[in-house]
Amino acid sequence: MKIQFDYHKTNKTLHVGCEHPRAYFIPYGSEEVALRGKRESSDRFISLCGEWDFRYFASVSDVEDTDIPTNEKITVPMSWQMLLDRGYDVPQYTNVDYPFPFDPPFVPDNNPSGFYSRDFYLDSEACADRDIFINFEGVDSCFYLYINDTFAAYSQVSHNTSEVNIGKYVRAGMNNIKVFVLKWCDGSYLEDQDKYRMSGIFREVYILLRSKTRINDFFVRTHLSEDFSSAELELKLDCAKACTVEYKLISPKGRTVATGQTECLPCGTVKESIENVSLWSDETPELYTLMLRCGDEYICERVGFRDIRIEGRVFLINGKKVKARGMNRHDSHPELGSATPLDHMLRDLYIMKRHNINMVRTSHYPNDPRFYELCDRLGFYVCDEADIETHGAKRCGNWDYFTDGEAWTQSYLDRVERMFERDKNRPSVIMWSLGNENGVGRNQVVCADYIRSREPRAVIHSADISRRLVDSYEQNNPDIVKNVNIDFIDIESRMYPSFEAIRKFHLENPDREKPLFLCEYGHSMGNSPGDIKDYWDMIYANDSFFGGCIWEFTDHSVNIGSVREPKYTYGGDFGETPNDGNFCVDGMIYPDRRPHTGLIEYKEVIKPVSIVEFNGEKATLKLLNRRAFTTLEDIDVYWSIERDGEAVAYGRICSPDVAPAEEKEFSLSIGKYENYGVCTFNVSYRYNVPHPWAEAGYEMGHEQLLLSCEPSAKGVKRMGALTLNTQATDIEVRCGEQSVRISTESGLISSFKNNGREMLCSEIAPTIWRAPTDNDRRIRPEWEINFYNRMRTKCYGVEVIEQSADETVIESRLSMGADGAIPLMSMTLRYVFDAFGRLEVSCSADRREGLPMLPRFGFEFNMPEGNEKLSYFGNGPYESYSDKRHASRLGMFWASVESQYEP
Repeated sequence: MKIQFDYHKTNKTLHVGCEHPRAYFIPYGSEEVALRGKRESSDRFISLCGEWDFRYFASVSDVEDTDIPTNEKITVPMSWQMLLDRGYDVPQYTNVDYPFPFDPPFVPDNNPSGFYSRDFYLDSEACADRDIFINFEGVDSCFYLYINDTFAAYSQVSHNTSEVNIGKYVRAGMNNIKVFVLKWCDGSYLEDQDKYRMSGIFREVYILLRSKTRINDFFVRTHLSEDFSSAELELKLDCAKACTVEYKLISPKGRTVATGQTECLPCGTVKESIENVSLWSDETPELYTLMLRCGDEYICERVGFRDIRIEGRVFLINGKKVKARGMNRHDSHPELGSATPLDHMLRDLYIMKRHNINMVRTSHYPNDPRFYELCDRLGFYVCDEADIETHGAKRCGNWDYFTDGEAWTQSYLDRVERMFERDKNRPSVIMWSLGNENGVGRNQVVCADYIRSREPRAVIHSADISRRLVDSYEQNNPDIVKNVNIDFIDIESRMYPSFEAIRKFHLENPDREKPLFLCEYGHSMGNSPGDIKDYWDMIYANDSFFGGCIWEFTDHSVNIGSVREPKYTYGGDFGETPNDGNFCVDGMIYPDRRPHTGLIEYKEVIKPVSIVEFNGEKATLKLLNRRAFTTLEDIDVYWSIERDGEAVAYGRICSPDVAPAEEKEFSLSIGKYENYGVCTFNVSYRYNVPHPWAEAGYEMGHEQLLLSCEPSAKGVKRMGALTLNTQATDIEVRCGEQSVRISTESGLISSFKNNGREMLCSEIAPTIWRAPTDNDRRIRPEWEINFYNRMRTKCYGVEVIEQSADETVIESRLSMGADGAIPLMSMTLRYVFDAFGRLEVSCSADRREGLPMLPRFGFEFNMPEGNEKLSYFGNGPYESYSDKRHASRLGMFWASVESQYEP
């Protein structure tokens, strides 16, 4: 059959043969099965996931008819670029630049296409008197659907559901489905997100067998009383025809609290009053079960009663001030591409819960509909984002080209409508985002008006409008926002503002009337993010500062190794252009979901409990509960006092009953201890009950206070008198079975022997160089121009300053410089030996003025093989920097050299 592909060439046709968007739900044949909530167990659900016949075309123009021979297979769902050994199209990572010429709405004629085909069986009895719908939950970028070689539908919008009634195309018995997926369409101009660009059927495909008498759509709204003790459930029903709908509402504890039936003609409304209502929040994700019956269909919907409002500049949930401890999350799988299986989504959310995260921004498109059900169940706030980003238009001269263009109004509205209608019943969604980085314009107003027409209480989010406001304010140019209605957003959203900008433009600016939300901050490339606590000190100190979402959750990468031995890639590693290199590896977890230290740092900064005060003399500890709704009774507080890394007192506070947002003081049984050495007070907060994401005993956070920091010699044994042996080439200092040699030529320690064993394989040398990170990309050229990577030392003399049996002091005068350049700095190294076998090395240095900051300043200790184990007293077990140190604590640590490696 000859076919013609035309719809993807213009934005005047977005869908053909598709149903109007509706709420996500699955029909079941019985109440018992519906209560299980597993869609694959429904007799009305037929999954089409699995192996499909597949053929790749370098251009859709090469496809002439539907009779296409195939000899290859592909897994559905999966991105076809992940079949790395097939010679197909390759993965392409680009952030801002469009992967094709900017010529909207046109895309290149050589438009890669994937041809999918499979047979499916329909039982005549099961299908009797039923309408048959096929659902595609995610296809990038658009697709043409043929059923039994008859054209049935066209649809675009990659990250949302397309539903097609195929009843008139199918028959009892075996049927065939063919899907032509194009890499690009006019809608691709609205999908310029910062991610690997992937194509194909990347979310699940299934058939629903629907009764002729059925619920087409329903909208659940909850209205809470002023004191939040009772609520009204409002249910609006849209049925296929006049019918009776029975309903039942079951409380989280299993008690039926409402039941009845309503006549739909074909629409209907139900209102039920609920007393002593259990409220949904991130801390108390209490879900009611709404069971609907229409004819022989049962629909099970989980309902969360919650109230969302903004009063003044404060974001309130159920009347409480809450904070968004958030994360941006992309769909990303190292072996499947954009496909994210259910267990993969669940694992991501468990990782977030284990690290005290309570909010997800679905950057930058709607997620799989089951993702929101998981958020409902586990307790996550969601900023649901429409599948809209036009970042590349900025580079092409007009960021507002699409957002303010009337020709694209329907495209914008379609994407926002599909997002809202699908997810409207999810209690986890507290904000509706009109897309990401798409400029400012009239189409956003139209989209906001649509959402408010459906839900007047909706909170509307748009980062770009706030950005434009700040530009106008800081540049003193009101023309930047002329002709733009900026009143329709409910929250001021920023990306990566400086602390000064936060204070100046938002917190201290009386003209700002809306809460502040950082939809992106803490960019996590390299050894980032730093300064997280500085942000959160401001967030906690200001009611109008709602919180923010870290950029971002996961490193995006394609695994070209095996699952057991992965080898991850950057943009450009497949020879694709344009690309943005390593900018895709900017997450808080590795592609295989191992946490970076940045995530552990974030966990500690945002933990919902903290020490207010510790009084050692009175033996009291005051704790602050930062939760909004629950006490701290699900955790135990383990405390200890350590001296030089060893516990000298310890105890536990079981289930501290600290009210939400309150402080409480506890008495400790410390007893008497000698206060000398390096003393710390340590607290470990551990769950005392199991959670789905963490076992009982899991540490949800820790804190440490430094009580004293005087070095102590107590317990250290004297090793013997110091002896000094001066030779032509070195100075040797001996103490018992320990000997140290300082080279008179280099001024550096050249040998360190303990019990006759050499501990060094080269001199202990000062160094300023380290491996540059991505965040050093601007300063690295300055470092290299000034030869920081080529420095070596020059010795001007070594002198014995003091010599006795108890202490010997030696000083070396050095400079550090590079060939062809004036020395960078002069320095004096001071070596202090004592009879306890200790060596203290200190350095004072004067650097030339007018040079860039140093990459670092320290010493390198190169040791021979066989020295794999290490122990140290210091900050650990993670790296500790001035701006990133809260995951670590001061103590005694043991590790291996190999475990210290960070890829």
